[in-house]
Amino acid sequence: MSPRNRIQPHCGVTDPDDVNHVPTVVVVDPNFDAYKPLAASAMNLYFRASGVEAMSLARRLKVDAWLVAEDLADVSGADFIDLLKSRSAGSRLAIVDDAEAGTDRHCEVKRMATEAGAAMTLSPPISLADLERLVGLPAAERSVVLSDRTAAARALVTLPVGVTAAAVAIAVLVLS
Repeated sequence: MSPRNRIQPHCGVTDPDDVNHVPTVVVVDPNFDAYKPLAASAMNLYFRASGVEAMSLARRLKVDAWLVAEDLADVSGADFIDLLKSRSAGSRLAIVDDAEAGTDRHCEVKRMATEAGAAMTLSPPISLADLERLVGLPAAERSVVLSDRTAAARALVTLPVGVTAAAVAIAVLVLS
């Protein structure tokens, strides 16, 4: 498989042909509960509650995928995705929307997400299969990268600092 079909490496740390590359995913959503199934996965997983917090992370990290809530306190998900397109070249972008499928609201969010440049619209709870589709890992690599115990040991979960975030962090770590 050619390197351009693989997830790109983090800041030159890994070889582009390394199938053991662990994807880095940033969740921008104040509702951390929707991502519990991902907390135990073998990924570098970062949680941010606002667009401002996430944008500061975008300046420091090479991110493979962004999961952005449709409604953030400081910016709309579509506007945030539009901002990310210029800063996170090569990242896969998705809007997370909790509107019921088939409703006018859901259709509107899908339209806005597509116009903003999101690869897909997801509904909570977000599963590992949703993330696999988003990052585009071929099936052969999924079994190596996402279920490898050594990769799981490298998984990193960071949460924003604060009393509420600390409570959520404890809950996420206990569940994993």
